[in-house]
Amino acid sequence: MLDPNLLLFFVVILFAFVFGEIFSRFHLPRIIGQIIAGLVLGLPFWAGIFPLQNNTMVLVLSEVGIIFLLILTGLEIDLKKIKNCSKEVLLISFSSVLIPFVLGFVFVFLMYDSLLFAFIGGAALSVSSEATKSIALMKKGVLETKLGEIMMLAGAINIIFELVFLSLLLFFVGETSGNDLAFLPVEVIGFLAAVFIALRLLPKFVALFKQESEDEYFSLALLIALAIAFLASLLSLGTIIGALIAGLLLRKAFKSEKIEHAIENHLRVLTFALVIPFFHLHIGLHFAGSLVFNPLIIFSVLAIAFAGKMFAVLVIKPKSRLSAHQLTLVGW
Repeated sequence: MLDPNLLLFFVVILFAFVFGEIFSRFHLPRIIGQIIAGLVLGLPFWAGIFPLQNNTMVLVLSEVGIIFLLILTGLEIDLKKIKNCSKEVLLISFSSVLIPFVLGFVFVFLMYDSLLFAFIGGAALSVSSEATKSIALMKKGVLETKLGEIMMLAGAINIIFELVFLSLLLFFVGETSGNDLAFLPVEVIGFLAAVFIALRLLPKFVALFKQESEDEYFSLALLIALAIAFLASLLSLGTIIGALIAGLLLRKAFKSEKIEHAIENHLRVLTFALVIPFFHLHIGLHFAGSLVFNPLIIFSVLAIAFAGKMFAVLVIKPKSRLSAHQLTLVGW
């Protein structure tokens, strides 16, 4: 008898590949094709054949896809290239959260006259997707450039702001207590302390293991990265920021460039061929189709999001050494 999970696995990979290939032929991003594949598989017609909407396997593999992608992103970021741009990273991250939040807050409050809805709307417009951003930068071959790395590191700092927004939101709706909210800075400091210790000890720890093949080094690297991501999740910081920092630490842990590149290549193949399609499909499956029938909201939100992000990066120009053109690219 055919295993239903095996069939679902095959269907997801098949649809993701076919739709990605179709979009690629028209010189469009494969990402969009794979998200459209999720939209198609989420239609009621498929519900009785391939129940993917709340399938545990799809959910788990989509989360694994995000983790692997951010580990890979961290591996490809060279902090030495942007050590002189730390001010720009902080300014971009703060401004690109604050300005879209204010615009989104005002827009939603004017529409619904609700402070809670306005807070949710502002928070939603202030966040960014580091996973999809890193895929786009990788596919264009610009992740390892100065601007690409500034974008990703600013995005990583944004995640801290996102955690604050989420904690405040949960506090407002009564899902968390004031003590939990006050404990968040302690968790952040605790994780940063663990990262500092890991930065010192990881090279010595890795040196204890004399692996005979690149595959074994890859397994060791994956274990270390997942442990760091798990620690971040345990401290309520989320696996995304944990995975990105894990990738940055792995770059320091392995002294051999040959081994580092081998780990990177292994992870790249595993990520893009196997698990990232589940992440994109998961996005498509949970797309709110009802929004399509309210174009006013769609275009208003898109306009506010675009204007907010662009203004947020351009407003720091007097304090930045980046050109207006470079800042515009970061805003995109």
